[in-house]
Amino acid sequence: MKLVFLSSSTGWGGLEQNLLRYAEWMQETGATVSVLSVSQSPLHQKAQAAGLPLETIARQNRHLPWRAALHLRSRLQALNAHVLWIRDPRDLPLAALAVCDIPCRLVFQQGMQIDRPKKRPWHRWRFGQIDHWVTPLKSLADEVLRNTSLKPHQISQIPLALASHWFAPSKDKTDSRKEFGIPSDVKLVGLFGRLDPLKGQDMLFAALESASDWHAFIIGSNTANEAEDWETRLRTDAEQRGISDRIHWHGQMESLQTAYAACDVYAMCSASETFGMVTLEALASGIPVIGTDAGGTPELLGHGAHGTLISPRSSDALARALKHHNDIPIPSQKDLTQFHKRAAVESWLKLLEGPPRPAS
Repeated sequence: MKLVFLSSSTGWGGLEQNLLRYAEWMQETGATVSVLSVSQSPLHQKAQAAGLPLETIARQNRHLPWRAALHLRSRLQALNAHVLWIRDPRDLPLAALAVCDIPCRLVFQQGMQIDRPKKRPWHRWRFGQIDHWVTPLKSLADEVLRNTSLKPHQISQIPLALASHWFAPSKDKTDSRKEFGIPSDVKLVGLFGRLDPLKGQDMLFAALESASDWHAFIIGSNTANEAEDWETRLRTDAEQRGISDRIHWHGQMESLQTAYAACDVYAMCSASETFGMVTLEALASGIPVIGTDAGGTPELLGHGAHGTLISPRSSDALARALKHHNDIPIPSQKDLTQFHKRAAVESWLKLLEGPPRPAS
């Protein structure tokens, strides 16, 4: 099986990181893998470091990329590709045009919500070219069926997953805190990811005003290529609230296992997150999770069976949840089986090695 993973993104967020992760995992199964990415983009550099076969693609105009699509089609035919795998909605017009009338299946691995109708004629045509729309959650599948022309036979549900080492016993909390210079005797809530208004760091800071016995561990950096310096605004906010001595900062990190081990609770404060990998990582690490009741987080937290759900943007609700952190339910390892790498890869192989989808 020959798989081509394509992204014309120049960012390095969840879409790109998971595309690379699955390219590596599918190569481990024996599939022939190629990555098409923008030269010198983070994805291109990371794929090169991982030793994956690489080709470059220019960042395309989102609308009607006819010439680029013809070029991509020629490359897919030269590679004798069986599957073109994309994650970014921006790449769908290009990919749909490229696979039209050639024996190469188009796979779209969903990483963003579709929260408004997309049923115009050009949307219908693009969605019609997709062989497998793979969504990580049932709620997202329901949303896709409601807001697009995709049919049930085109849609499969396979959760995003983590490598097995995430489910190993956590590192000692005291040792973990020593690595980051965090006192061992404080109650610590973590919030990891890019520093951005949508991620809710300011909501956590507001909650700490009344949850005065808690410290926060903030890991992340400003959103790449954005003019706004959210980190400076957050640091000023912490000073004005009188909590700066209880905020522990660290820049963006590749591996966060030790960081989770240092925490007593993890807070997912995003106004709406499609599928929070940090939420899944926190669950795998065995720490209690507080998450906003929006996007894919409720389903990830078993609608309250595997964590505490709070109203989005409610610092008061977050403060109350922190005060009652000992009551937060934690899932068992059995509850998390579907999020293991092995389960995900088996599901992907079954899908891709199966018969083509029936014609519409």
